Amino acid sequence: MAIRRAQQIGIWIIVIALTVGTIASFVAIVLANENDRTQQIQQQEEYDRMIEEYTKQQEEAARQNAENSEPLEGYSAEPFDASSVTELRVDVLREGDGQVVSEDDTINASYFGWISDGTIFDSTNKKDADNVPIDFSLQQVIEGWTEGLSGQKVGSVVKLTIPADQAYGDTASGVIPANAPLQFIVIINSIVEQTE
Repeated sequence: MAIRRAQQIGIWIIVIALTVGTIASFVAIVLANENDRTQQIQQQEEYDRMIEEYTKQQEEAARQNAENSEPLEGYSAEPFDASSVTELRVDVLREGDGQVVSEDDTINASYFGWISDGTIFDSTNKKDADNVPIDFSLQQVIEGWTEGLSGQKVGSVVKLTIPADQAYGDTASGVIPANAPLQFIVIINSIVEQTE
């Protein structure tokens, strides 16, 4: 009988050990999941903070760029009626006599752009520097630029009046409010030859 009693005690010890082990494992899993959840929340909060900081930096850079931008010599940014801008308007102020620009070209240009109240938001002509033309692909700019500059000749000065849906649409960009039509004066200096 003593052996039976010892076996029963042994069985109970094993049952208790398994039960305690199972409960401990369950608690460890719950704590690990809670730690993972807490860590995920902390990571998301850090990501959100970094995005907010980046956005503020971009807005500040855009504000400073706008403050430093000037019209090209001989031109000005005049206020215009935003509600009247419903389609792209291309006014050739001076026609060039160079090659015709296609939508696939990379061009070198000088420009400045403004919103309807006459506020200049960007320009190749800066207060603290000479006008420095830039190269850009017509495939990597707003739709109004691609459509408005394609077919123009090198040497031309073009005024683009661009509706919001061919500019930045319902997304604000720097000092440009959402759903804002834009105007630009663009001087097409050259077509940049691409090397393969």
